[in-house]
Amino acid sequence: MLPKSKYSTERSMIRMRYGNFRMRTFIIFLGQIIAHSCKLEVELVLLKCASMTWTVILCATLLVGLAGAGSTAAVNDTTGRSELSVALLDFGPVGDHGWTYEAHVGASKMAKKLPYVNLSERENAAGPNAPQILREYAKSGAKLIFCHSYNFIDAIKEVAPEYPDVIFMWGGGTEKLAPNAGVYYERIYEAQYLAGTVAGNMTRTDKIAFVAALPTSQVIIGINAFARGVASTNPNAKVYVEWIGDWYDPQEERAVALSLINKGCDIITHWSDSDATGQTADEMGTYFISFGSDVGRFSPRIYLTGAIWNWEPIMTDIVESVHNGTWSSHPGQDWWYGLAEGGVKLAPFGKQVPGNVRSFVEKKQKEIVLGELAIFPGMSDEELKTMYYLESNVVGELPKP
Repeated sequence: MLPKSKYSTERSMIRMRYGNFRMRTFIIFLGQIIAHSCKLEVELVLLKCASMTWTVILCATLLVGLAGAGSTAAVNDTTGRSELSVALLDFGPVGDHGWTYEAHVGASKMAKKLPYVNLSERENAAGPNAPQILREYAKSGAKLIFCHSYNFIDAIKEVAPEYPDVIFMWGGGTEKLAPNAGVYYERIYEAQYLAGTVAGNMTRTDKIAFVAALPTSQVIIGINAFARGVASTNPNAKVYVEWIGDWYDPQEERAVALSLINKGCDIITHWSDSDATGQTADEMGTYFISFGSDVGRFSPRIYLTGAIWNWEPIMTDIVESVHNGTWSSHPGQDWWYGLAEGGVKLAPFGKQVPGNVRSFVEKKQKEIVLGELAIFPGMSDEELKTMYYLESNVVGELPKP
């Protein structure tokens, strides 16, 4: 069991590390914009900073810019050598231990793998200023922009037609929004199905909690896949769903988690952008299945497994298609990766999961990868993207669409 102090301290250290990262790399990002405007290579600008007196003004400007450095970062310092400028625009903070964090990790790995890529990243970019942010990156030379949230839908519709030479990729999207816009997502529901089989095996009260952000089709697919996994190993168990009302609201998420635990749920999972459910489960001593990231190190005494995003493969393939000029030939400009492509993973099992359960889940995982087990047999991807119902073993309600 991890003491609460260590549980909180490790998270704080991670958030501080990414805060320092954003401040340090803001200088590089702003240098890129200045260099682009002046038709100079950034390396030449930096050399002049060491020898010419006029650069004192530039350096002062950059230092003043640190006051706003929390929202923008250049992830890969390949300035002046890049052939393709790529931007990642995040929904929330990198330190969310979920959706945004894994996108940051995946994009960073992609940029290291592809030496021609110059990658910039901005957190908290999906708000009301999203159209302005998209325009800033398009004007500064970005040729591919990953808009990593469903919430970018209106911004892409508005801005993409203005920059036909820029590719806009809609993360978590459901349709093609413009000729130069595509969609990318991952079949996280495959890992959630496997996690559900673990929950069905491990519950003692036959009550399993699911803390859900918003009733989008992707979240509903995840709930139903998890519920099908539960039913495959425990027909008597029920999955209890309650809604947060936002992607990232740790306080409300904690309240929902406590509500479900107090109703007798002895295992809890979630679909949200924070780790509040895991923290609450640790405090209450309730078995926990994570979503988005492997956070078992934070709470080993209650951690069972988790469904994990792995964005590196899909981002790498999309970037290479743009670089190689084959993006428009990809079917529908729609990428959707699952277990077989390495787009999602099942987190390592916690020590509480017995060997027979592990063997069963590993067998089912192989069946999914080989195409022998379909989570939703007979349903096309188009049908999945319009899903709006809950499985019979789910206790909860969907708002009227």
